[in-house]
Amino acid sequence: MNLARIGKRNWHAVAPFRFTNSKFARILEICRGKDVLDCGCVGSPIENAEEVAGTSHFQIAAVSRRCVGVDLNGTEIGKRRSLGYDVRHANVESMALGEQFDVVVAGDLIEHVSNAGAFLEAVKDHLRPAGLLCLVTPNATSANSVFKAIFGVESIVNPEHTCWYDPITLQQLLTRHGFEPLEYYWQDYQRHPLVTILTRLRPNLSAHFILIARLQGGSA
Repeated sequence: MNLARIGKRNWHAVAPFRFTNSKFARILEICRGKDVLDCGCVGSPIENAEEVAGTSHFQIAAVSRRCVGVDLNGTEIGKRRSLGYDVRHANVESMALGEQFDVVVAGDLIEHVSNAGAFLEAVKDHLRPAGLLCLVTPNATSANSVFKAIFGVESIVNPEHTCWYDPITLQQLLTRHGFEPLEYYWQDYQRHPLVTILTRLRPNLSAHFILIARLQGGSA
């Protein structure tokens, strides 16, 4: 058996996904005029109404026909509810809102959950047949992670994170739970000149990636 030949056959170029420096530009296009469920809607804590304008939930609510938010942070949910937002205190892995939506957004969320499969099953219960799921998550093979691994530097991981994904593993998870990926994007803000150069040469070193999926058999 020629192990060298077998190994060579298994090497493939990284898929040429599109690159964007915005986490939500494409997602906001998809949400425009739609009924949207924003999972993990809290993000950062707020102190006043002005700070809400800096959140992704504010942006989604501004373009959608109707936007419902869900999060485990009861204190922050209460603040947003007092400002007039339709937000619910619930666990995205077991939520049962009794409603369905055109779009479900999970920005920087799936890496936080304890059971990603349970979350995706809950999403299916809340998504209309032709609906779309929009995911944003950190990239396991970002330049930051790769260089720290090369130089033996410990990665600083958010204490609320439970896992890393790359596009292949996330696609496999989605497929297992009845979703069909439609669009992929590498995302990086390119705030450092070296990162800008690296991500132009190899977009798969970007800090995040975005994946848009539909239910298998659905039509977007």
